[in-house]
Amino acid sequence: MEEKLIPDCFDCDYRNHNVLLCATHETITRINEEKGYQVFKKGDYLFHSGDASSGFFFLKNGLVRTFTHLASGKEQTFALKASGDWIGFRDCISNTAFHHDAVAVDDTQACFITRELIENLVQADPNFQKEVFRQMAKEWRESEEQIVSLGTKQVHEKLAEIIIVLDNAQGSRNQVELKITRDVLASFIGTKTETLVRALSDLKARDFISVDKNRIDILNREALYSLSKIA
Repeated sequence: MEEKLIPDCFDCDYRNHNVLLCATHETITRINEEKGYQVFKKGDYLFHSGDASSGFFFLKNGLVRTFTHLASGKEQTFALKASGDWIGFRDCISNTAFHHDAVAVDDTQACFITRELIENLVQADPNFQKEVFRQMAKEWRESEEQIVSLGTKQVHEKLAEIIIVLDNAQGSRNQVELKITRDVLASFIGTKTETLVRALSDLKARDFISVDKNRIDILNREALYSLSKIA
């Protein structure tokens, strides 16, 4: 982990930072003055399961994987977080230890907001309070959607969904740089690596995608959306 000069909140990309759109000038100023800032290299952990959750991370850029270790020794990936996402927020708000690990899968810059600061701002700024509630609802919805996806979708549908998610996280360029291994990708959609590889080959044979080592080019975005059943 590398420390860097703390960036100015007022210079952030507002399109990815909803809190900056709704909070008062005083709230943003206080966040600006009291937040932490860290740079994580690929492979660095933002936190481990069991660590005290004294706050949460707000991703300025980069890509972070959250996961847990199963009793079998394997890893179960929960989510891939990108610019504008909050990481560790649920555990911070509930005042519990982190229940999962978070690791940077690409060089990542993140601001750190303490629980004390969040609690004070929620009381002082009703608009900021609404954004906190919105974020909580977003995390619940994502958890529900993941449960539905793992429980009802077939491997090809799940794979199409994660390809779209990764592309959106990387700027919607119809070109996905696979910064995670195929084993990790398989764990994210709840299948074996061999099954994932066969599914990739099937989507390639349908001309939905092309695959070149660690890059996936989306050739037919509409077909992937239809297959993934994303609303």
